[in-house]
Amino acid sequence: MRLPLILCLFISLLVCAGCGTRDADDLASVHAAKVLRIGVKADTPPYGLMRGGARQGFDVDLAMAVASRLGVEPAFVTVTSADRIPKLLAGEVDCVIASMTITRTREQQVDFSVPYFQDGQALLVRSASPVQSYQDLAGKKVAFVKGSTSGTYLKQVAPEAIGIEIDGFKDLLATLEDGRADAITSDLLILIGLRKSAQNAADLRLAGSRFTTEPYGIAVRQNQSELRDALNLTLMEMWEDGSWRQIADTWFGPGAPYEHRITFAMPVVPK
Repeated sequence: MRLPLILCLFISLLVCAGCGTRDADDLASVHAAKVLRIGVKADTPPYGLMRGGARQGFDVDLAMAVASRLGVEPAFVTVTSADRIPKLLAGEVDCVIASMTITRTREQQVDFSVPYFQDGQALLVRSASPVQSYQDLAGKKVAFVKGSTSGTYLKQVAPEAIGIEIDGFKDLLATLEDGRADAITSDLLILIGLRKSAQNAADLRLAGSRFTTEPYGIAVRQNQSELRDALNLTLMEMWEDGSWRQIADTWFGPGAPYEHRITFAMPVVPK
């Protein structure tokens, strides 16, 4: 049975309207509210931490600069490695800037900006430990944070290690200090930050160098091309005008709290 033309047109309009709602971009909502809700960590030095009741960290400073350049105020929401994607998908935040590695698996759930930083997975052990690298982990208990890439990569590089999943970074350090784990694994700069915060820092050491590559991106919900493009443009402008480097030097430059040689180069596309 052939439908009347006017009914077909009405159905088409409904379908198109539904598509428009589904693909609506968050950038207009951010500008209307004049607020960018940003998921950041509070237990992960040097990227996101609480000190004296104030948020600090490389990711926090970057997030503040990004919001300012977008002409809005930042509203920070604490996230963990485990809940940052669920909070983003639930609409509790507009984006996540939380030492989050861009992976093809995660891109099935969220979209990412261009990489704004890069680290790599490493190991922290007690000074007397025989472990010198990931090649010495067979039969060793190795703790990692839930929701991070560390557990996945640990299985790949040291399949005979005994993985221990931990809820947060504060507890991660405790597993090494109290002997529940022979080693803990995370990104190298995070491990440096945890070691710096430990009461017995002199009794802890890094074992070997980075054994993965972890490019960090700002995560947004899928099909948010306008917001993602605005974030990309902002990041690339910050790289070109030197403000990214200024923030990085605050945390990692000579004499900085987490002094470390940073070789990252942002992939800036031509204008």
